Amino acid sequence: MRLIHISDTHSGFSAYRTIDPNRGINQREVDNNNAFISAIDKIIELKPDLVLHAGDLFDCVRPSNRTLHFVIKQLLRLSGQNIPIIIISGNHSTPKLRDTGSVFRLFDFFDNIYPVYKGKYEKINILDAAIHAIPQSSGKEEFDNNLSEIKINPEAKYNILMLHGAVSGIKEFSMGEFNEQEIPSGYLFSEFNYIALGHYHKFTKVSENAWYSGSTERFSFNEINQDKGFIEFDLDENKLTFHKLNIRPMIDLPEIDAQRTDSEKLDGEIEKRLTEASPKGKILRLQINNISSSAKNAINYNQIRQLIADAIHFELKFNYSKSSDYEIQAESPTIGNLLTEFNNYVSNLVVEASDKEKILSLGIDFLKRAGEEI
Repeated sequence: MRLIHISDTHSGFSAYRTIDPNRGINQREVDNNNAFISAIDKIIELKPDLVLHAGDLFDCVRPSNRTLHFVIKQLLRLSGQNIPIIIISGNHSTPKLRDTGSVFRLFDFFDNIYPVYKGKYEKINILDAAIHAIPQSSGKEEFDNNLSEIKINPEAKYNILMLHGAVSGIKEFSMGEFNEQEIPSGYLFSEFNYIALGHYHKFTKVSENAWYSGSTERFSFNEINQDKGFIEFDLDENKLTFHKLNIRPMIDLPEIDAQRTDSEKLDGEIEKRLTEASPKGKILRLQINNISSSAKNAINYNQIRQLIADAIHFELKFNYSKSSDYEIQAESPTIGNLLTEFNNYVSNLVVEASDKEKILSLGIDFLKRAGEEI
């Protein structure tokens, strides 16, 4: 029996300002959709017996009609091939209040799609396998109760566990999110033939039988060097294969040390890195260390804009030198400096599952209105 383990597709995700010229929608939403389509294409080609989606199918509780249409269309491609798929809800797509209702109710009406979203431990028997599925729960107590109810089915040839959360004791697995579930490692029973984990976005082995498949796209610069894809696991041969997806490049350029560097040389170093990176169609970040505020202000930003005009997104990250007068300038009462500092601050933030451009727009509007009242 062969299964596919996929997770954290975050359908509906968008970021940055670039618009896809063909679709007229956010380019990163299109990129994310294309990654999911590629995954479905490959799964159909592999013809597995079962597909497990370990959470965060959607990026939010209430996905748009466009996102719903897209996801249903892709899942029906699997259903139409008589490939059963079990989906557990993750923290991104589970409402905090049950009265809100869950988008996963839609999947109750489709053949071969088994959504698990009611906050309770469920067992699903498919072929020779007993699937033990725990979705996102309403709180720690409910989640712990669900974990305590797990019981191996001795009559099933295969026992498989599905969970969405951070395995406790390993800080790297935590995404630092408000409603993140913590999985005590003691519940990753060795008796399970396979444990499909979701939430952590990097393809990772947790134990001999437990894996994070990772996400299907990169959602922040925290994931810059991570391969993205899904897992194929042969339960009879105990053999794992990771299928890597071809997604848009996200690149950290070689850092620049600005200490004792004049503005002309600094502009030259920036130009060299951007030119060598061939920015067209890429997501890029450049970090400049030991820079003073005066040196930062002297950077030729017009040159940078010209060089990265064809990039999907470019971020400049500054690490100030200890001797910088940055702190003094930040305290300036003029609204112009506040706007500049706020823009730089937000640009350098890693904002998970949020629209950074919207945060920036709202903040600038607030600062401008505050300045008018002074």
